[in-house]
Amino acid sequence: MPDAKAMESRAFGSPSRYIQGPDEINNLPVFSANFGKTALAIIDPFFYDEYQSKIQKMFRDAGMQAYTVCFPGVCSDDSLKLLVDYCKELPEIPDVFIGIGGGQTCDMNKAVGATFRKAFINVPTSLATDAPTSTHSIMNNQDQLPYLMVHYKNPDYVVVDTKITVQSPVEMFISGIGDALATYIEAEASYANNNVCNAGDGKYRPTQLGMETAKLSYQVLLEKGEAAVMAARYHLRTPAYEDVAEATVLLSGIGFECTGVAIAHGLQAGFHVLPGKALMHGAGVGYCMLVQLIVANEIKRFEQLFRFCKNIGLPVCTADIGLTEENRDKYVEKLVDEVYGKRWNVSNMPFYVSREMLINAIFYLDKYAAEQL
Repeated sequence: MPDAKAMESRAFGSPSRYIQGPDEINNLPVFSANFGKTALAIIDPFFYDEYQSKIQKMFRDAGMQAYTVCFPGVCSDDSLKLLVDYCKELPEIPDVFIGIGGGQTCDMNKAVGATFRKAFINVPTSLATDAPTSTHSIMNNQDQLPYLMVHYKNPDYVVVDTKITVQSPVEMFISGIGDALATYIEAEASYANNNVCNAGDGKYRPTQLGMETAKLSYQVLLEKGEAAVMAARYHLRTPAYEDVAEATVLLSGIGFECTGVAIAHGLQAGFHVLPGKALMHGAGVGYCMLVQLIVANEIKRFEQLFRFCKNIGLPVCTADIGLTEENRDKYVEKLVDEVYGKRWNVSNMPFYVSREMLINAIFYLDKYAAEQL
């Protein structure tokens, strides 16, 4: 998403089809047949042994041909080249590309499918991110900052088999809620700043539908998020789980892409400088959303969302993101310095944002969290 002032025209983008429910993975040959008779399934290593023969048999039984390949493990330029070269060695370039796995697998599938200008279908196996619906891939090259590879279209299908996703660790689901919860908060800030949306080529403002989609995601999460997390913790597929699944993937995915991001995503982009185990993307975004609300002086909303985040298990203080009393000051400054003046979305707010404002907001959040104990 570029940093630019929107013009008069508006833009909206989304997947062509969104399918959600139990056992929907079994319908992949039906969906793929709309584009041809051959497919390549790029499968996450964790699921490869389980799904390799299953996918091949499903397509064979439908009179179609499915090739399979194991996702290299990271969405990068090297992985893209490896998979493109693999495709060129197949008897034919597949008519449709299917990504089965997490966010990086889905991103890689989009990149390969777009390279050949073919159809691509994403099948997320967890709900930790809204990557499955978007028109870009986040490329993670070694020793480089991630960059966005923007494609010419969104996925043709997004297929969420909730019988599969409900079996994933609840921490992934909570992370997806953190990512989605920030969507409308950031959309409002970006809209007030008249920033361009991600749909189009860097000059369009959001549509009313884009803003309302982001808002609906937010409303569903606040109303049903806690019930959905409880269901996910016990791997139970309830109506609340299904609603929140849609909110974290479809509504949030369309919402962020058709509006804009701000401090929540901008600050989270610097989390790689923090010590210890890396925090999942959405969990970091949820934490940084609270920082954004403090900077924006939205106190009532901050207090409401603080309670929500704490109740479902999202991070609400520096201890939750891996810092200690001994290293906190050092790494808070390092985090802010990693993004301030370098990531445009940190300043995508309808007012001036200083380095000191970000640091003070992080420390305020710590003090507020301590007083809630």
